[in-house]
Amino acid sequence: MDKTVLSAKDGRYEITVTAKEVLLSVWSPVNGGVPVSKAAVIKDLLDRDLVEFDRNFVFQIVKEAMGTPTIISNFLKKKDGRYQIAVKDNEVFLTVWPPANGGKPVAKAAVMKDLTDRKLNDFDENFVSSIIKDATGVPAMVISSTAIKQLKSIIVNVRLNRLEAMIDIYIAEDAPTATMSELLKKLKDAGVVYGIDESILETLTQTRLAKNVICARATEPITGENAYLKYFFDIESQGRPAEQEDGRVDFKNTNNFLCVEKSELLVEKIPATAGIPGIDVLGNPIPARAGKDVTMPAGKNVTVVDNCRLFSTIDGHLNVYAGKRIDVIPVIVIEGDVDYNTGNIDFKGSVVVHGTIQPDFCVKAGGNVEVSGCIYGGTVEANKIIVHNGIQGMNRGVVKAHERLVAGFIENANVYCDSDIIVSDFIMNSSVCAGCRVVIEGGRGVLRGGRIAAGEGIRAVTIGNKSGIVTELEVSINPFFRDELLSLRAEIKKDEVLYEELQRSLEYIRRQGLETLTAKKRELYKKNEEEFEAIPERIAENRERMKNIENVLRSVKPGRIRVSDAIYPGTKMSIGPSIKVLKETIQYASLYVDEGEIKVGSLG
Repeated sequence: MDKTVLSAKDGRYEITVTAKEVLLSVWSPVNGGVPVSKAAVIKDLLDRDLVEFDRNFVFQIVKEAMGTPTIISNFLKKKDGRYQIAVKDNEVFLTVWPPANGGKPVAKAAVMKDLTDRKLNDFDENFVSSIIKDATGVPAMVISSTAIKQLKSIIVNVRLNRLEAMIDIYIAEDAPTATMSELLKKLKDAGVVYGIDESILETLTQTRLAKNVICARATEPITGENAYLKYFFDIESQGRPAEQEDGRVDFKNTNNFLCVEKSELLVEKIPATAGIPGIDVLGNPIPARAGKDVTMPAGKNVTVVDNCRLFSTIDGHLNVYAGKRIDVIPVIVIEGDVDYNTGNIDFKGSVVVHGTIQPDFCVKAGGNVEVSGCIYGGTVEANKIIVHNGIQGMNRGVVKAHERLVAGFIENANVYCDSDIIVSDFIMNSSVCAGCRVVIEGGRGVLRGGRIAAGEGIRAVTIGNKSGIVTELEVSINPFFRDELLSLRAEIKKDEVLYEELQRSLEYIRRQGLETLTAKKRELYKKNEEEFEAIPERIAENRERMKNIENVLRSVKPGRIRVSDAIYPGTKMSIGPSIKVLKETIQYASLYVDEGEIKVGSLG
């Protein structure tokens, strides 16, 4: 059978320069050919004097090798035309180079003035004009002298960039050496008035032969400092376990998410500086190049103020893309489990977990938490909590919702909610407390063992079992709410007193003068100042929490326990101050308080 051998074909690239932009196309190799070298592309760009591009972006284009022209720069560095006047063996040569990328051509007037300033007057103006017009970059002789070589020759040459002036000296043996005044006059005649090194000239008065001796130097301009970004978060800390005071590392707190708050300052741009101008050897100013600007890395849910400060517009966590863009994301999405790979999560926004929450790991959210799998002995706190599978408490950890909690089942767990707890399948051997209702309906609807408390009512299909397992039901004002209200009032009062004390203390120290403080007292002052600034926010949060609890308590209706199948003996019920221990099975009933006693009514 004939086999066709396919030849290898190396990758290739193409750089296209238009009037406005530079495009790069890269093609991938075939049949085992060699891919395009990143170093070769960068060198090609630099050799073409195309320096305004992002190297990382170019590397990405080379890596992907899509064969599609991609803009890598929309700025082509202008390059003005230039010229050089050289004097050699009593002949004067003029070289003119053309401009590039829209730069300015050499001005005829500038060349004429330069020649006359150097006392080089014996030239053909039309010939000089044609050299400037053609701009071939080839030296052309514009002045030729057949004069007899002098016994004393002093020639001053100024570099094209006018940053240095040089002297050539030839003095015959029978002629006197040059004097300081002669050398200074030659420099002046050539237009050199700045940066003259008289110590060099003094040395030249002692010599008869010298070539290209630098005798004057310009003060070169200093380029301004580039703008740079100052970050107010530590990107290096992401994924780094927290170190405890005793030196041990807590691998449950790995800082995988850089959490920020609304209006938090994330980045500040330190502006570029203008630079310091210089002076050439002819005494002309040399403008300084300003430092390069930098673009603010503004992405989603951030705002830029005064083109120099970047703030978060929401509570969320940071996504930083190679320093080019910063997004604030309102939701943390965990594709797998909350475990040692993610660490504990403490976030102002919402959290979505597509896996499970493993034992002894903690998720706290200012928004909501949604878990596709189970909570296995972990601690979860959020506004709303949805657990698609269920909560297996393993007699450790606490699950607490401020607004609503929905789960498939609850077993061996401690669960609290300010409002309703909705469970579809069962609650077993758990401590469950709801500010309003506990509802176990939709699946088996079984409530068995443990203690269930609700401020408004408890509904289930089946409560207890035939073997008489002890199940406690309580419908009354949530005792946790009552205790929390007392605690919150005490905390607010304590903070108000502390605020006034710190205010007086800080004002006293400021009147005395901070500069008089020792280092230790200055550190204490700083801590007190931080505490003083944090107190108003803490008081506001506690007052808001009190308001929420009071709203829940006002909305609570008279308590009832409803069972749509059966409630078995061994069940202890309390509705308000009334208590009843069930000694017989009751079916399809609603239990309520009438005249101080728990009575049984129909479900209707």
